[in-house]
Amino acid sequence: MLEKLTVNPLNYVEDLDSPIGVYLRREIFKKETETDKTLKRELYEEIVADQLADGSWNQLFVYTANNLWNLALLGYNAENKSVKKGLEWLLAIQRGRYRGYPGFFLSPNKRDARVMRSTFYGEFGPGCTIFYQTTYAVHLFHMFGFDGNRQVQRVVKSYLQFWTPDWCGVWCTINVLRILIEHPLSAKSQQVGNGLRYLAKRQTKNGTWKGFPFYHIFHALSRAPHVLAKKQFENAFPLVVKRQNKDGSWGRKERETDAFLVLDALKNFDAI
Repeated sequence: MLEKLTVNPLNYVEDLDSPIGVYLRREIFKKETETDKTLKRELYEEIVADQLADGSWNQLFVYTANNLWNLALLGYNAENKSVKKGLEWLLAIQRGRYRGYPGFFLSPNKRDARVMRSTFYGEFGPGCTIFYQTTYAVHLFHMFGFDGNRQVQRVVKSYLQFWTPDWCGVWCTINVLRILIEHPLSAKSQQVGNGLRYLAKRQTKNGTWKGFPFYHIFHALSRAPHVLAKKQFENAFPLVVKRQNKDGSWGRKERETDAFLVLDALKNFDAI
């Protein structure tokens, strides 16, 4: 679907000196260069220099999760020392219950809620603190190959017992639906089907979803091999073309994140 875009997004991506830039050049455009290999090492050293001995970054979930996501984008796997330490810290904060259901992640750092509300980086948005942290953590374990981890499965099973798409706010809806779509225990569940039908009812004629973050929904649907997801994705694509900036990016304030969400979504959709 890249060829249907008005502007070649590589024009924008080529200049990104960031984990997102490295990922997009490598995975979307297949143009990893020697410069990228050097940049990858430099970014890695910069990231791990701030990691604390307990495995976290500043003992904040938001910073820890975002840095683990960055390491995944750079191509580091679960065998990496810093990744291991970060994932261990995440498991250490999996001590919460939500209305009696076990397995939820919740940092004891009270600053996390405030930092989360001002952060729009990556695949997850600022919903309820416990849902944001739990879904983001489950996604990171998915990225690093730990879908079979019992502690991760525990929270997925909890969501399958109580979650409905109108349970909470907009960000909580899309954050939870993301992990249910991608996790093997829930990918073909009734809850995912209910979530896709819920979104379908809210998709407007121009392709947006009323009240929902457009690029995040577009990206989440790209991972769902379901006819309801495919139809909504295709309905939204003309707006993706229309909204592309002249430099090849998308969005205004969070252009890197929005470019990632669009381009990675197109890759996912083509793969399905």
